[in-house]
Amino acid sequence: MAELSQICRAARESERRQEPVWLATVMRVKGSAYRHPGARMVFSSDEVLAGSVSGGCLEAGIARKGPWLARERPTCIRFDGSREEEDEESPRGTGCDGVVDILLERASFDAPSAPLAVIEDCLRGERRAVLVTVFESREPLAPVGARLTLDEVGRLSTCALSGPTWAKLAQAAEQAMGEQRAVTRTLSTDCCEALLEVIEPPPHLFVFGTGPDAVPLVELATLLGFGVTVCDPSGRPIVRERFAGLAELHVGSVESVATKLAARRIPIGVIMSHHYPTDQRALGVLLASHAPYIGVLGPQRRSERLLHELFPDPHQLANSDRARVRAPLGLDLGAETPAQIALSALAEVQAVLAGASAVPLCERGSQPIHRPVSTLVPSALPELARTGTA
Repeated sequence: MAELSQICRAARESERRQEPVWLATVMRVKGSAYRHPGARMVFSSDEVLAGSVSGGCLEAGIARKGPWLARERPTCIRFDGSREEEDEESPRGTGCDGVVDILLERASFDAPSAPLAVIEDCLRGERRAVLVTVFESREPLAPVGARLTLDEVGRLSTCALSGPTWAKLAQAAEQAMGEQRAVTRTLSTDCCEALLEVIEPPPHLFVFGTGPDAVPLVELATLLGFGVTVCDPSGRPIVRERFAGLAELHVGSVESVATKLAARRIPIGVIMSHHYPTDQRALGVLLASHAPYIGVLGPQRRSERLLHELFPDPHQLANSDRARVRAPLGLDLGAETPAQIALSALAEVQAVLAGASAVPLCERGSQPIHRPVSTLVPSALPELARTGTA
């Protein structure tokens, strides 16, 4: 999420200076590649401004040739890592032996369906959106670069897209919007291939604890692109100084944080105040929220006592709610220092949000590192429940 924010900021800054910029987006991957579909990079003539589409193999060449390749219209180019290029000045390989299709286009915020405009709106407004982009086509009414977007209130917007393909892609977008977990997939119709992405706002971390050991957690979460709120009942000057410029500081009772938790689409809670009554109240507030992850620092027996005192009758706490509580928080990394504990905690948060196993990649054998992007063949709807705007 930090990368998407950086991409939008870089493009906005270039727009302010009235300098043209281009956007590169990974559309499809076959085999092994460093980045997966949806990875983006914004670049000017011969310079990468933000983001990446590979591990460094492709960026320089795209920045050098991309403005010329996309000078007239969006174009999709293929990089084949299994093939060696005679011109070493213009490497076409991916470094991972995979085949990667990348869409190149001028970057702008002008249209509602422009990808950077959609991403910026999701990040700023804590909203979700579905973005569908055509990257391979045999249909003039759905050319390469044509788009469809769907927002949370049901508004469909399109760019350069019409005809029967519009209905099929709109159906797939509506289906994806209704799914709980965001899944990137390829849409395949009779006349085109398109990438469907569900753009989510970044998680927002609420830290109930203001000691020095909370600082690495806040710093690392910020680096990962999370929003961060540090909750402090006292508002002491030392706390303000400690987190100045790092996070939003919420001064008030633990219970007063409930409204801010409710306002965030993906709130994450970490309890680390080292004060039993405060931890107990924070645990109660977080369990009453929709936070998918609630991490509690400290030994398991302490957390079990907290839960037992909050819910004397075990039936009062649903299994689904109990499963959200990670106590002690974090993955087993042998963490000892505050920075190591922060790494352990946020690694577990990442695994929970992604629905990942958190097992070492080397133990997965020949399984792909990235989850394979599925292909969906949407059928046309007789009549769409929502209307689109061209």
